[in-house]
Amino acid sequence: MRKLIKPPKLISGDTVGIVSPASAFFPINESAFQRSIAYLEKTGLHIQIAPHTRDQRKHLNPPAQHRADDLNQMFADPNIKAIFSLSGGSGANAILPLLDWHQVQVSPKIVMGYSAVTALLNGLYAKVGLVTFHGPMTLNGFSEYPQPFAYTCHHVERILFNAEPVGKLEPSAQWTDAYPSEDQPRTMKTNSGWHWLRDGNASGPLVGGNLRTLLTLAGTPYWPVSQGAILCLEEVNFGDSQLLRNVDESLNQCQQIGVFDQIAGLIVSKINELTEEEKKLFEFLILEYTTDRQFPILSGVDFGHTAPQLTLPIGIQASLDSERDLFSLDEGAVVSN
Repeated sequence: MRKLIKPPKLISGDTVGIVSPASAFFPINESAFQRSIAYLEKTGLHIQIAPHTRDQRKHLNPPAQHRADDLNQMFADPNIKAIFSLSGGSGANAILPLLDWHQVQVSPKIVMGYSAVTALLNGLYAKVGLVTFHGPMTLNGFSEYPQPFAYTCHHVERILFNAEPVGKLEPSAQWTDAYPSEDQPRTMKTNSGWHWLRDGNASGPLVGGNLRTLLTLAGTPYWPVSQGAILCLEEVNFGDSQLLRNVDESLNQCQQIGVFDQIAGLIVSKINELTEEEKKLFEFLILEYTTDRQFPILSGVDFGHTAPQLTLPIGIQASLDSERDLFSLDEGAVVSN
């Protein structure tokens, strides 16, 4: 079994570095950025923005070396206790060969993000065993108007500031997939909860994140899926009618490379802006590609491209049990300073 490296927990007064491991698809919204910084500072954290955080380049991702340099500097700086991602986008897999892996091992830190940052999170875990965090980002979670969702913040606090096991997780009371607004709260709807696509029970380390991004790691030293893991999968609907085709293709690849032969359980996120028919088709695909498997599948979970969202630590032990309607985090993800 891989030896885990758990980063030190956060405490009030710590400094958090903001980086862009992935290239954002859209220009940075300055008011949203400042709102997120103001929120993080209000919690008692100090903020340091990496030199290339705001870099963008038309049609292409900013140079991978620049983004890797920012991460290497953050890991080398003893004053930085955590590294939060600015946003998702694309291209995070390109920085992995450029990281100072010795520095990562000798100065482990909290690294958090989701979407395209999935490549970085799972690469760090696969390469050196660093526990990482699939959770909110500076522009996708902490920038919510007029303030971040309490559910999102509660789970960040429970997991990053606390070395004890969290235990059973619960759905949020409400959720939204409405597009964020700069001057008014998003419209919320009642959360129908999580539901089991297949009954059963399982325990194992959490791995995964964004489905298509995760598959950019297949065949590389940064591929995290292993025997007995609980795989978490999330996707995003860009409204171009290609989502289900893309999911179909990605699940087929997972099947072909043996992912579903290895894992012990599967957790699937909510997906934004799906019709009821599309939700049924999405779940049909999940079941079709895992036919004849026995592992439990929990669907509609509050992580990834939904709001509010959980923070899920990559690499720690988790449990699923449909009989007890249980999804739990069974060990602490950080250590006391």
